[in-house]
Amino acid sequence: MIRTLTILSLAAVVLCGCKPTERTALRKKLPQKPEPEAPAVVEPVPAVVAVPEQPAPEPPAPEPQPLEPADSILLVNATLQEYDSMRPWNKENPRQARAHGVYIGEGRVLTIGRAVRNATYVELILPDVSRTVSARVLRYDEDMNLALLTVAHEEDASIFDKRTPLPLGEPLKRGDKASYAGLINGVEPVHVGLQAENVAGDRVPLMVLRAERPLPEGQTAGVPVVCNDTLCALGLGYKKQDHLLQAVNAELIQRFLTQDKAGVPIMGVELVPLDDPVFRKYLKLDAAASGLYISKVVPGSAAAEAGVQAGDVLTAVDAMPVDNQGRCDHPRYGLHHVSVLLRGMKACGQELPITISRGGESHNLTVLMNRNAVDNALFRPQEPGVQPRYIMWGGLLFQPLTSTYMEELRARSNGVLPLELQMLEDAHEKLRESGCSELVGLTFVLPTAATQGYDELRFSRLIAVNGKPVNRFADLPALLDEQTDNGIVRLEFNKPPYTVYVDRVAADAVNSQLQQTAIPKLRVIE
Repeated sequence: MIRTLTILSLAAVVLCGCKPTERTALRKKLPQKPEPEAPAVVEPVPAVVAVPEQPAPEPPAPEPQPLEPADSILLVNATLQEYDSMRPWNKENPRQARAHGVYIGEGRVLTIGRAVRNATYVELILPDVSRTVSARVLRYDEDMNLALLTVAHEEDASIFDKRTPLPLGEPLKRGDKASYAGLINGVEPVHVGLQAENVAGDRVPLMVLRAERPLPEGQTAGVPVVCNDTLCALGLGYKKQDHLLQAVNAELIQRFLTQDKAGVPIMGVELVPLDDPVFRKYLKLDAAASGLYISKVVPGSAAAEAGVQAGDVLTAVDAMPVDNQGRCDHPRYGLHHVSVLLRGMKACGQELPITISRGGESHNLTVLMNRNAVDNALFRPQEPGVQPRYIMWGGLLFQPLTSTYMEELRARSNGVLPLELQMLEDAHEKLRESGCSELVGLTFVLPTAATQGYDELRFSRLIAVNGKPVNRFADLPALLDEQTDNGIVRLEFNKPPYTVYVDRVAADAVNSQLQQTAIPKLRVIE
């Protein structure tokens, strides 16, 4: 077996080493079919096209940053020192008032009026207390409780460089959402959601907003109430237990900023509810009728000029029906007494349509709103910050009976005026018809040699001096200085003993003593 394998292996070796055969050689001599060549790839020549140069793209505009109302806030600090209404030669003890202010642009800061009323000094302070400058009051409105401030010196106007003006927006109405936008510790912004619910106030309508959580204590007066990055109201007072914030609406703020004269318009009527069905029947009103009985119309007032008469029934105001309690449903403020809404609906110079019932017939009238009822009244308000007028003569203090004095006296007397002064309010029309344009009262009696025993005349009206009527305060100085043959000055009052006699020599001696010891200035006439 082994031998056989060896022979086969040797044969294979012999075969591999042999020369090529003839057939094999012939195949090598025949021409071989050429391999097909790959087609040549021709690159297309691009056409040359002129492309205009394109400007470099502008960088995208930055996203507008949301307005932070806290950047519009300043702090207001004021020293208040009011004159004593009962002792007009004196000032009361000074006190401090603090509030927030809102920068509204053009170097102006809006704040609450009571914060600067009768102020002797006012400051504007950056919230972080890094800078303080003196300020002055540009405008003040007692009725709206608003004030407008600016810097006292032009070189301090740079304090506004760090403040962002907050634009005035649309006034709030019931159901509107807004935000309380204040500061904590002067640096940390705080936002609390608010919802407008109803209206309050006695002089003007104030919007009442409910806070979704408690507001920072002591941080509400003058704080902006914002909506859509605009000022829609200014915080006034806060009831912590109810989470209710009272605020001056943008409607009144706009009026305050644009009107020429301070104060709200007064229609000039006295209104009585129509609760009694018998009274309604007497007035020839339907049993289901409603409205307010007009018991008095102030002569020369806006209502009088429009043709309103005492005895009319006010049934609608600006197309809003008035109910028996005197309320009407205002589209912005809701259900509230018409006497307040009358002051908030229109500005001076605007027309107010009303409907009255007279003798059972309905009449539509148009009232041109103004302040004649106040400006022509016997009891006019005292201008804030101005020393009250007075004359101290022989120990008798005479003052004009302003509405400011009467309100202060009523407040100090548990809401009740002395009878003789109350009678003056009731006889307003007759006094004007008699020629009075201003009433003069004897408001205080010092026990002196010239006035011994006259203390009971306090809180009475001075009617005449030596038989000459006192129809305005400006008449009094000349009447008191007029010499008489016997040296006796006769004074007439509307209160027992009605007539008193004062010796001029004794009165002059008392005046000299008072001027040297207690009252340096015995007369302030203007």
